[in-house]
Amino acid sequence: MKPPVKSKRRKIGSARFEVQMDVQFLGVTPEGTEIDGRGIVRNLSMRGALMETCALVKTDDHLTMFLAIPNQAELLEIPAVAIRWLVRRHQLGVEFLRLDRHTSRKLMRYLSGIHNAARAQRKAG
Repeated sequence: MKPPVKSKRRKIGSARFEVQMDVQFLGVTPEGTEIDGRGIVRNLSMRGALMETCALVKTDDHLTMFLAIPNQAELLEIPAVAIRWLVRRHQLGVEFLRLDRHTSRKLMRYLSGIHNAARAQRKAG
């Protein structure tokens, strides 16, 4: 009996990948204060990201993120993002609450490229 085929999509969907990409974000706090910030995404998955920023944000603030994916002309817009935790002074974890089909495909394509490059590097080394 053959072992079940492992889904590459599931592996990539739950994995976090180290990246270094610029991010812009906009939002409004529950109190009505506007958030307009920039930062750097340090790791990324299909479900969220770790980023660094000097913007004043709090847990549960909701944002729209604009990621600058390498070799892509346009920014990738993720419209429903919640800040879930703050670490140290300028690091925060965000959860993607909703990804439309187009955004999900672009993000999956980018993460698959990182996954495949790392896999090829491990085989070569």
